[in-house]
Amino acid sequence: MKRQMHHSKIFKIDGVGINLERFAPVKNSDEKNVLRKEKGYSSEDFILIYTAEFIPRKNHKLLFDILPILKKKIPELKVILCGKGELLEYYKEYAQQNNMNYVLFTGYTKEVDLYCRLSDVCVSTSLQEGQGLNLVEGMASGLPLVASSIRGHNDVIKQYENGLCFNLNSSDSLISAILLLYKNPALREEMGERNVEEAKKYSVEIAVEHMKAIYNEIM
Repeated sequence: MKRQMHHSKIFKIDGVGINLERFAPVKNSDEKNVLRKEKGYSSEDFILIYTAEFIPRKNHKLLFDILPILKKKIPELKVILCGKGELLEYYKEYAQQNNMNYVLFTGYTKEVDLYCRLSDVCVSTSLQEGQGLNLVEGMASGLPLVASSIRGHNDVIKQYENGLCFNLNSSDSLISAILLLYKNPALREEMGERNVEEAKKYSVEIAVEHMKAIYNEIM
């Protein structure tokens, strides 16, 4: 009988790794505007993107609750929601009934990277996350982050440096975070530039190297 080996040591790596060639920032505003035009957006639009499965844990409800308030304060607001899930049709109908024609539901899409590059802010209202891959994809695309203050998000966001964490119990804190970035394009740009550098540690290549080192240690 073979003797089984058990290891109690816990190893930590920075996520599963993302493709930094795919998720990369636009080179300049002209490139961004070309992408926007292709998808029917204008250079004046202020675009939020949330990539998440439509399930209760992702807490789309909070985002939809504040959208009417945000739209009044940000007339050029647009929202891109990438993902599928059990609640997708419910929110499509909800948006239609509430005249939210500024919300795009992409469903499952292979163009998440494109939608990230043409957006202004990456958001997440999730109730629970391991790390939040959507945030890392947003970071690599040069976007500032606005996300719920939970484990996983707090590991990725350095408050007021590369993004803003908000209190899940306060919709006002979410509104304030988005408005702060809306009113401060320079701050958005600074946070986005930091995120491009920060995202490098989440690359596929580094994740593979870390896993290789772990396997070499335990084998």
